[in-house]
Amino acid sequence: MAQKNVKKMMGVLSGVFAHTGHLSKDEAMKMAGMDEAEFKDVYDKAANVVKKLESYDSASEKYDKFSEHLWEELQEYVKKFGPFGI
Repeated sequence: MAQKNVKKMMGVLSGVFAHTGHLSKDEAMKMAGMDEAEFKDVYDKAANVVKKLESYDSASEKYDKFSEHLWEELQEYVKKFGPFGI
């Protein structure tokens, strides 16, 4: 179960880079080790991160908020790992 959730977390992160043009969608899927059907959900989560970042005007604001918005999308997978005190 943990491996599946880590894989999904990697998919969200690589999906962010695909949405911003730094990777192709195929490269991001390959990095996450997913097929197209598996990748769809995490790619949608990545889109949410990018959409939120686009609302900021400056690059510094985007950098400051990147981890916050990424974390919002990853929480679902982290919670499944059990009680870490997170």
